Amino acid sequence: MNIRLTEDEITTVLIALDYYRDAKEGDFLNTRIEDDQTESQSAEWCRQKIMGQRDIQLNNAVADAVGEGEKSSSVDPYDFTGLEY
Repeated sequence: MNIRLTEDEITTVLIALDYYRDAKEGDFLNTRIEDDQTESQSAEWCRQKIMGQRDIQLNNAVADAVGEGEKSSSVDPYDFTGLEY
């Protein structure tokens, strides 16, 4: 599944997951109900997944901007022109 979000929407979701995780972690510390701990961990997992995808997209955008990954068939791996001292 692909969901397209703006940077502001991503930030809002991450903040909401932070608050939810903290609330459920606090509930678990007060009540020791395991479902609260599970929900806290699930929120953290979702947060990490979203942050990871955002970082990948940012890295890809930077790589595209600087031309990383472009292959050129005219490059000779044995040409050391310009490397002489």
